[in-house]
Amino acid sequence: MLEISLKDQEKFRKEGFLLLKNFYPKDFISYIKNKIDDQIDAPTDKYQSGFNRLAFDLFENDPVVIDFIQSDRFKGFMSMLTQRKMIFAQSLAFELKKKVDKGFPYHIGTQSFGYHRAEDFGCTIWAPLIPVSAPHYGGMKYIPRDKISGSFMYTQVDPAVFEIVEKSTDDENSRLILEDYMKMRDEPLNSDGMKMILDHFAVQDDFEVGDALIFDKNVIHKSVMLEDGDYDSRTAFVMRFFCSESKYDLQRAINLEVPRKKWEYAGPTSYHLDVAKENGQSIKDSEFFKEKSYCFL
Repeated sequence: MLEISLKDQEKFRKEGFLLLKNFYPKDFISYIKNKIDDQIDAPTDKYQSGFNRLAFDLFENDPVVIDFIQSDRFKGFMSMLTQRKMIFAQSLAFELKKKVDKGFPYHIGTQSFGYHRAEDFGCTIWAPLIPVSAPHYGGMKYIPRDKISGSFMYTQVDPAVFEIVEKSTDDENSRLILEDYMKMRDEPLNSDGMKMILDHFAVQDDFEVGDALIFDKNVIHKSVMLEDGDYDSRTAFVMRFFCSESKYDLQRAINLEVPRKKWEYAGPTSYHLDVAKENGQSIKDSEFFKEKSYCFL
């Protein structure tokens, strides 16, 4: 099992994130690097347009990934750190092109956790596949949750935004355009005043290949542009997990489709629609997970 101290547990509980040194074995990273390039492509969802290439739902039923998440080392780590039984949801990849792609501004995981209740626990493990440090960067900034939590985005801002967009679809004379939607999604966390606050508290760590960051879904975070240096692009490997006590939030899942239908663009994944069908259903008991026992940690 990965060694997790009481201090680490307290930091994660308080701040919502933890830097994990030498988290992934070299052979695992090598395998991910070799396979990932053929599976990522240009964004289809307008909200992911800050990346050069990306992909959701990677490595489905992949034996190497399954062996890793089912190892005693990993399961023990997740159990000790989260103090919960967890379920593997998705693996993803995001690629930034040097001095071109800005990635995401400050945000929370609306898409990636858009299927369970706002109060349900979810977390992400993010790992860059190149070294990340000054002056070239290409990593992330993240805000300690005890300073500012993104929970209000799940409980209040997101539902309000989607309600406005949905109501506008019923009005043929509505002047709401895609750019309006993007502003409503981005500016609550990226207006000048809020950005000053978030930048003040932001943390940015150095990463060697094999290091990772685990953070819960209420941690506000953003991409950092890759500057001039030895690498033309930065790809990051991402895995998402949610608590086994999670209940399906049908309205939250349907909301993600509202802007896509209104402005007719494809989303990056249908996971939020596939993972369960009935509102309030225990996700772990859904038909989707009937033959996915490897997802249970």
